[in-house]
Amino acid sequence: MAALVWWLGPLELVDQLQSFDLTWLWLALLIGIAQVMLSAYRWHFTARSLDIPLSFLAAWREYYLASLINQVLPGGVVGDAYRAKRHADESARRSQAWLAVVIERFSGQLMLCVLTLGVLMFSTTWHQALSDLWVDVSTSSALMGVIGLTALAIIAVWLFNKHMRSPEPSNNRPAHWVSIALQGIRHAFWPTSRLIVQLVSSAVILVSYIAMFVVAARALDVDLSTAMLIILAPPLLLAMVIPVTVSGWGLREAAAAGAWATLGLNPAQGVAVSVAYGLLIFLIALPGVLLWRPVVKNAPATD
Repeated sequence: MAALVWWLGPLELVDQLQSFDLTWLWLALLIGIAQVMLSAYRWHFTARSLDIPLSFLAAWREYYLASLINQVLPGGVVGDAYRAKRHADESARRSQAWLAVVIERFSGQLMLCVLTLGVLMFSTTWHQALSDLWVDVSTSSALMGVIGLTALAIIAVWLFNKHMRSPEPSNNRPAHWVSIALQGIRHAFWPTSRLIVQLVSSAVILVSYIAMFVVAARALDVDLSTAMLIILAPPLLLAMVIPVTVSGWGLREAAAAGAWATLGLNPAQGVAVSVAYGLLIFLIALPGVLLWRPVVKNAPATD
């Protein structure tokens, strides 16, 4: 952040940020509420797919708390680890409770990676900009990548089915953990109806994040089209998931400056939009401080 301020100049950044229109906060709040509810439902659905009791209300409450923790502690995953631990402490199936959170987060990050790759490869704007930087992102390469991913998915499904028909290891503890993980992944994404729920929920949640990014830009009166903002958002969101900063601060702004500069736009504007986005998601997570409650350990762990 300090390097960006030094490069762009503090006055230009302040000039970009001081135009923030607070009336957009209401729309951001509504999007944020829907976002947390959808994320909580995805966790609730994943846990239930693994035969772990987790009510939607409990998932919603714990997700809000985890979101707030992720906003204030380094790494961006401490809140998820905390909600996994809290759920495991209340559950008789500790390993599966942790696994449900891992799978739920994986579902979302996989969708984000796929969208970002698709935007970079198939967006005419990004394709031209990256071609100017001598980066080969041709359509043929993209199609080969899709074919390769499809083949890997088919192989993975075949291995899961083969694994489920084989006897479960009982004496080898690492193998037992692998067995639990494979069964959990299979139950979370199979049969096809569960896979559809995972993909659709993750896609809608990702749309809500992009919508929040658009709201941040509109609050700053950015004159870019909505389509341009949509193709700018995924690389910034992807930068946030790298667990080395607090809630993505710094990396997200650096990615914004780079994206805006790559497309021939004012990088200070990109940083301002990223800062506004970061502030919005922090404000949306604040209700989590009111939702903490002590964990009730009402069942002995079985694993």
